[in-house]
Amino acid sequence: MTECIGIDAGGTLIKVVYKERDEYLYQTFLSNEVEKLVKWINEWHPNAKLKITGGKQENISKLLHNPHELIDEFEATTIGIKEVLKRAELYLPEKYLLVNVGTGTSIHSMIGENSERLGGSGIGGGTLMGLSYLLTRQKQFEEIMLLAEKGKRTGIDLKVRDIYEGDRSPISGDLTASNFGFLERMTGEELQEDILACLVGMISEAVLMMVMPFAKAIESSTIVFIGSTFHNNALFKKQLQRFEDLFELKLHFPFNGQYSGAHGALLY
Repeated sequence: MTECIGIDAGGTLIKVVYKERDEYLYQTFLSNEVEKLVKWINEWHPNAKLKITGGKQENISKLLHNPHELIDEFEATTIGIKEVLKRAELYLPEKYLLVNVGTGTSIHSMIGENSERLGGSGIGGGTLMGLSYLLTRQKQFEEIMLLAEKGKRTGIDLKVRDIYEGDRSPISGDLTASNFGFLERMTGEELQEDILACLVGMISEAVLMMVMPFAKAIESSTIVFIGSTFHNNALFKKQLQRFEDLFELKLHFPFNGQYSGAHGALLY
């Protein structure tokens, strides 16, 4: 029997964690599937206490009859990541940066038992979904990523080597000089997969460049990325990992990291 359920009600997805027979179980609903969530709870867990976090926690709590408690979103995430890392058997230095790339991006310092939200950005998974639709009319995350993995950034993104044209460059020629900036090579008939590959590249690079000063500020080269944007998204991870050697970083993407908020709510 489930006594308690952790719910992370985000802007795009609702993540659920609960425990049965000493085993963690997971569920995910779209944020517009609240009625489906309520039906699932009423049918399978009518007596469970609910611990709810995330930006839409109050909206969801009004629709549920179960006893419930609202948990601060950032506190839940920083509590939950410890359980996620433990279950992934990922052992990190005492000091590291935690970056949650969900609909937007939130950045936290993790130093021993202490955590602090350092900042954030509106650039994240929601940006990927919105611009994918505006540029290609694709709306399904899985289809967007399948297309992007087939795509090439050549001829749309302007690389450093495109500017120097064989002359000696002060930085790696493979670095992006301007996302979507190779206008003189564009034809107006670019393939969807190439556009989406460039979009994933732009967002991943923007996120990494944004978080690096925070890592430097806390004097840590270890960055842990969590959030639904990384679920079944090998390309996004690969784009970030390209910069590990260049900037002497250690990047980690723990299994089930997208459930950190729900884990934290459950354990609160």
